[in-house]
Order: sequence, then structure tokens, then C-alpha cells
Amino acid sequence: MGSRQELSVLHLDIDAFFAAVEVLMDPSLRGKPVVVGGLPWERGVVSTASYEARKYGVHSGMPLRRAGELCPNCVFLRGHFQVYREFSEKFFRLLYRYTPHILPASLDEAYLGLSSLTLLYPDLPSYARRIKEEVERDLGLSISGGLARNRLLAKLATERAKPGEFFVLRPEDEENFLGELPIEALPGIGHKTREVLLRLGIKKVRDLRGLSLKALRSLFGLHGEYLYYASRGKDVRGGACDFQSQAPPRSLSRETTFLEDLWDLDLLLAHLSYLSDRLASGLREEGLKAGRIGLKVRFSDFTTITRSRSLSRPTDEHSLIYEIARELFMPIYGKADLSIRLLGVTGSDLRQGYEPELFEGRKRGIQASVDLIRRKFGFGAILTARELKLSSLYSLDKAHGYVLKTASLTR
Repeated sequence: MGSRQELSVLHLDIDAFFAAVEVLMDPSLRGKPVVVGGLPWERGVVSTASYEARKYGVHSGMPLRRAGELCPNCVFLRGHFQVYREFSEKFFRLLYRYTPHILPASLDEAYLGLSSLTLLYPDLPSYARRIKEEVERDLGLSISGGLARNRLLAKLATERAKPGEFFVLRPEDEENFLGELPIEALPGIGHKTREVLLRLGIKKVRDLRGLSLKALRSLFGLHGEYLYYASRGKDVRGGACDFQSQAPPRSLSRETTFLEDLWDLDLLLAHLSYLSDRLASGLREEGLKAGRIGLKVRFSDFTTITRSRSLSRPTDEHSLIYEIARELFMPIYGKADLSIRLLGVTGSDLRQGYEPELFEGRKRGIQASVDLIRRKFGFGAILTARELKLSSLYSLDKAHGYVLKTASLTR
């Protein structure tokens, strides 16, 4: 098998994902050290640190208080996790434009099996770079990418490419590339394993290769077997040939989680309208219509109720989605004794290219005009009168819609 065919696994990873989304929402944060996860006096840990914050030694999993000591001038944010989920959903929808052979690794990274594309794209490295750059452009976030012959090597290639670059690890370069890596660069080598290896004088992957399979098994059990093969560039999980074709996600959802539970019906309906509007806009952006509308309500005691209704014809209309969501919501609200901490609206049974109804051309024209204005000036440039009631709780940013004063609102 030639090296071109072996270069068949593409790994893509969004750089400093949560922090990058926050910078996109608030450009004034650009160039500043940003930490997402909480405030520096709180007990939690860092979810994501921007590359500017990492220069101070701040990293994911670090206690927030320690991060505050290392970088007092960092911008600390609790985060907007529903917004991150929406970006993640879009990330994966973009990936499915290129291949169904996708293995999600987390919210912000995935492996793409490209072996089936070698006949269509003889220069697979150039095509892989094109995928990376197009997804990066359409998502609006920096992405690092690596291409190699298996998942392990592709991930290591991506690490070399960070931040924002693309690296091809060719089979003839693997031995030297791996040999120079510090042992902690191999996925699966944590603090304890590293300490044992360092006591044995093993600092680089090249040194690790000097240990026999038997020795590594005696030291680390089955994990030692993984270390033996990984140090030689072998991935026991296999390469692109093991990828299974998966269908893209068939639902879209928009949720609001309130930091302060709500009971006021007008505000709750305003939220419901805003979420319906966001969902409808997302459906139109993807060229989809929903054949089923769902509602999710979570109360202050964390009890969660879901309801849904099928439609006679799929829709991407805000007014219809809101009407159905409201009809599903009112009986739940009427029987409730508790305040509400979360609302969500979901579109499922998604379909593409559905023929519009006769005489709906004028309505479609209005929607197209609204979408055009929002793409140019931001979602918050046009809102309904009902949605404007949220201004008592949120600050309106034309580029991103409502930005929280007191809660976590989907963008």
C-alpha cells in the first residue's frame, strides 16, 4: 500500500473551543487571556483557557483559584454551555458534507475516515487541508488539523499543528517524529504513568521503545501493551477502514438555562418565542424543515418534562414553531407548583428540499429578507415585540442576540 493511500485519517480539533466562542461573541476579548469555567474565587476548575492564558501556565482541569493566582489579569467567565453545544452541532453538520465516516471524539474534535475518497482526490493531503479550511471558515473558529494513517498518529499530527495549522504526518517520517516526542505527548500517559517512566530514565518516546512488551505489561498491565504499540505508531483501534458510516444528526435544539428560576408567564413565553425564532433560523440556515416539534421544561427541583407533536407538513417557520411550543407548554405551566429553570425547543424528523406550499411565496420572501439582514448585521438586528420583553433580564447585542445579565441563554 502506498503512502498516499495510508494517509487516510483526518483529525480536526477546534482551538481553545469555549474561549474561542466567547471571543467570537465578544470581540473585545480578542488578544486577552480568557478562562472559561467560573470566577477565580470559586471552587470549580478551568474548562478551557485561551492560548493567551496558557502562557501563564493556566490549563484545563486546573482549580480556578490557582488559575487566578497564576494570571490575575485573566478574564474569567462562567461560560455559555448551550452556545458551545450549538457550535458543536454546527461543526459536525459541516463535517458530514465531506464524508459519513466520522468518529466524534468530543464536542470540539472528530476523526474523519477519508480512505473512500482516494480515487476522487488523488492528492488527499491537499483535499484534507481544504476540508479543514472550509469548515474553519464556515464555523468562524480556528481549527487545527492533522492527517496520518491512523487515529493515534492523526491526533499527534494535530497537536503539532496547534494552533490553527495543518500537519501531514507521512509514514516515512513517523519514526523520527514519534521518537522526539516527550512521553507525556502520547495520549493515555497520565501523571502516575509519567512518574514511573521518568524514574526509569524514560523521557522521550524513543526511550520508551527500549522497553520490551513483557516489561511494559509487568509494569502497567494491559495499559503497558498500549504503550508498547503506541510508541511504535500502531493504533490498536485501527485506521480509517474501521470507520462506520453514520448518518448526520437529525435534530436541532435551542435551550435556555436560567441562573435564577422563573415563574412569570410573559417572560417564559418571550423565552419560548426567542428559542423558536433561533430554531427556525437554524433550520433555514441548514436548508432543513422539521416534521416534529418538541418542548423541554425543567423545574427548580430538576424534574424534567418533555412533550412533542408531529406536523402534517414540515416547517421552518418561527410563528408555527412557537405556536406549537406554546400549546405544549401551557398545560405544563398550568399544573406546575414550581418555578422553571430551563426551557428548550427541538425540531426533529428533519428533511431537506421539501416543496413549499402554494401561495407561501410572500411569506418566504419576508423570511429570506429577515435572514439576509441577520446574516449581515447579526441575529439581534431584528426581533419580535414579544422577544424584546427579555430586555429586562438581558443585554441585547445586535451581533449575537441576547447576552446574559443573570442567566445562560442560547445564542
